[in-house]
Amino acid sequence: MNTTDPIRAGSRDAHSGRIVKNLVADPRSLPIRKGRRPLTVRGPLHVQCSDNSDHTVLRELVEEVAAWPGIEASPLPVGGGGLVSFRVNEGLASDDLSNFISGTEFARILFGAPTIYLTFPLSCAHWAIVRGWAEPHFSGSFGLMPPGVMVVYTPRDENEMKVCLSLFLTSYNFAVGARSSSPAELEILPQGMNHSRRIDEPIAV
Repeated sequence: MNTTDPIRAGSRDAHSGRIVKNLVADPRSLPIRKGRRPLTVRGPLHVQCSDNSDHTVLRELVEEVAAWPGIEASPLPVGGGGLVSFRVNEGLASDDLSNFISGTEFARILFGAPTIYLTFPLSCAHWAIVRGWAEPHFSGSFGLMPPGVMVVYTPRDENEMKVCLSLFLTSYNFAVGARSSSPAELEILPQGMNHSRRIDEPIAV
């Protein structure tokens, strides 16, 4: 585990050379995602079930994010299944439990039904929803997860990979305390999400 200082601003990823932008300062700069939202199964296991067939992109994402300072990624995916959990070093982690999915975990990637889970400041979560990149996790509606936990749609190409890395960086900075949510943000999260979307029957993963 690397315990050096976290990445506090948009910077070049050392592993790939991509420019990675932290969206905390200006979440409205997030571009609009092209195309329709993918289908998802909304439930305690909230998963993406379309536009997510490329495991190669997700594995590349795991490798890049796992190389950032102070991050532990485990367990590694095996074959076509598995789940990777991203946690920050306890010495870097924010004291605010709402900045995490659980413990010091700020992100997950599920490979069985390829899906990304990230935790955001609520202002960033709002714009990720509005720009078409994410939707609130089902369990957040019942207080079982913090309201900033989002299902982020998996990248389909290189341009979407860059955006996804920026979303990971935003979540990472949130986890290390780059900003904390304010009560006023709680009212803006539901805006921009169509809650009447089709809810598909659960699938086994």
